[in-house]
Amino acid sequence: MYKSHNVSAIVNCAGRGVRFGGNKLLVKINGITILEKTVREFVHPAIDEIIVTVSPENREVYREILIDSAGLPVTLVDGGEERFISAKLGLDATSGSMIVVHDGVRPFVNAELIERALDAGVQHGAAMLGTPTTVQLKLVDDDEFITGSLDRSHSWLGQTPQVFRRELLDKAYTTAIESNYARVSDDADLVAEFTGQSVKIVRGEDYNIKITTRTDLTIADQIMAQADWE
Repeated sequence: MYKSHNVSAIVNCAGRGVRFGGNKLLVKINGITILEKTVREFVHPAIDEIIVTVSPENREVYREILIDSAGLPVTLVDGGEERFISAKLGLDATSGSMIVVHDGVRPFVNAELIERALDAGVQHGAAMLGTPTTVQLKLVDDDEFITGSLDRSHSWLGQTPQVFRRELLDKAYTTAIESNYARVSDDADLVAEFTGQSVKIVRGEDYNIKITTRTDLTIADQIMAQADWE
């Protein structure tokens, strides 16, 4: 319970790690798998239930890590082919009025970031973490020619957790599925596009990285070395 709201967390772990070249959720950082480290952070007084979306082929190994060995209070739900389809299946298994959605491969989320996102989500109905970009982002066409640049003063790099009122997320997922939505996007994009709800972005942290490539593991080791992580 958080500010009179029942809160459900969906941790998306149904990806197959194509760009990484293997199952990055099973890689260990400081002796603990990325999977367990990420999910464990949502065992938090503000979170009433934790749903972990999984690919069917990984269900048993994830169950052994999260439930049998770690004893975490989670429910595993089989995901789908697309990220938002997996998240919709996760949403169907929840009961909360506020929904927190998080990437399973962002292992450095913590209580402060969860609460920061929740505060904004409760206040605005839809919110996400992010950081202002420090690089020049280029727009390119299908042939990889530059068509323009984004204004750095108005460009942020998106992060999770993202937090939404349940009815907004449900409508966004349902409409996206019915319309055969195909673009790569996050939940904030879906909510904005299919419900018209403005999404508040609040400052995240640079250390809240997403493990996408093997280079990110080197960065993760540096983060672990520089901070007091459990």
